Amino acid sequence: MEKPREWLREKSIAKKILTESNLVLEVIDARIPFETRNAVVEQFAKERNKSLIIVMNKSDLVPKDFLMKAKQMIEKEYPVIVFSAHKNIGIKELQEKLKEIAKKKGIIKVGVLGYPNVGKSSIINSLKKKKVAITSPKPGMTTGEKLIKLDENIFLIDTPGIITLEFQENLALKGSYIPEKLQQPVEIALKLIEKIYKEKKEALKELYKIEPEEDSLKTLEKIAEKLNYKISGGELDLDRTAKKVLWDWIKGNLKAYWL
Repeated sequence: MEKPREWLREKSIAKKILTESNLVLEVIDARIPFETRNAVVEQFAKERNKSLIIVMNKSDLVPKDFLMKAKQMIEKEYPVIVFSAHKNIGIKELQEKLKEIAKKKGIIKVGVLGYPNVGKSSIINSLKKKKVAITSPKPGMTTGEKLIKLDENIFLIDTPGIITLEFQENLALKGSYIPEKLQQPVEIALKLIEKIYKEKKEALKELYKIEPEEDSLKTLEKIAEKLNYKISGGELDLDRTAKKVLWDWIKGNLKAYWL
């Protein structure tokens, strides 16, 4: 379990970005769009009257109809940009959107926030690909924070905000926590397998070439058998198998998604 001190540190980074920016890009994972939205960020932006755009990254990992359905649902509350840093989808649209807002508001400072591993840095790097001018930190900004001039009126706060104010287990299920750091990888992998079995069990079948079962432990054992992950004495290495499943989820090898 993370220490409250870490929670406070990360919350303060996020709060600082929210305070200093007048436009927030909240990055979410297109595979689990609602689970990776952050109520704290959205509430904070609302209270401080900040514009917020949701950037649905990793859109290349889900079918188009699923993407459009999620987009339409979220658009009832916020503008959405469908994005894939990996496949260069949505960069032009995002740049145009920023220009459009800057036209109305004058100079804008853009902060990027979201859970770990949703692709915040990739989005910052995609925006920075143009020739950019880096200005020195402004007074009152955290050390290491830079303002990057993307355009005459558009500045990017170059510190991706980390939002990890949750327990390891919840973060791991969102693909936001390194499996090696988990105290109970097997327990968490079983919960993930259970969820994938319920929502899209073909993903398990396709990747591991096994017939998944409702009993998630049996499914994990089948995966271990298939991968030939064993410890001395020929016993199945469930710990190693669990970490492999969690990494496959993080990397997008497990093609599952749900609303």
